[in-house]
Amino acid sequence: MLENPILENPILDNPVLEKPTLGNPTQLITKKTNKDSLMTKGLSKHPSIPDPSREAAIEKDEIGLDAHSIKESIQEKIEYKFIVQRYDKDRLDEIVELMVETLCSKREYITVAGDDYPASLVKERLQRIDSTHIEYVFECLDKNTTLIRNIKKYLLTTLFNAPSTIDSYYTALVKHDLYGPGSHFYEDLGSLIKPGR
Repeated sequence: MLENPILENPILDNPVLEKPTLGNPTQLITKKTNKDSLMTKGLSKHPSIPDPSREAAIEKDEIGLDAHSIKESIQEKIEYKFIVQRYDKDRLDEIVELMVETLCSKREYITVAGDDYPASLVKERLQRIDSTHIEYVFECLDKNTTLIRNIKKYLLTTLFNAPSTIDSYYTALVKHDLYGPGSHFYEDLGSLIKPGR
């Protein structure tokens, strides 16, 4: 009688496999892999597999939080609670939203008045805006009589220029009011220098 011998600890070798030959090597594989289907559905749980929809949601949340804090900072800097009592709330909110949008921009360059400026320069100027600059912007808007075809671009240009032009604007305005045609200064000056008086 033949018995099957029992091995206590059999040794298993790793078999060497050759490359299989394909019956039709030009046939396309159309079935998506499990990894691909998880990626497209946004269901990836494995930490090494990025989930684009999750990353986009996180970035959107970060921008949202960032935009909210930037908006609060702008409103504090321009003394929103006080200035809104003097000017149209809707127009003021448009200006604030434009500033937030520009400060949140991820672009390297921002176009202002037809020129591309480094985003860092545009953002630095917008961060300097305070309540006096907002009053200046409203005054510029109210005095403008020409047709503005793109109000967003016009507002951004006015805001961008406000920190660098406000002093010259008011200096010229004061000179015009004090010394311009029709001012009493010239009449008083004329009476002082006329001989015989």
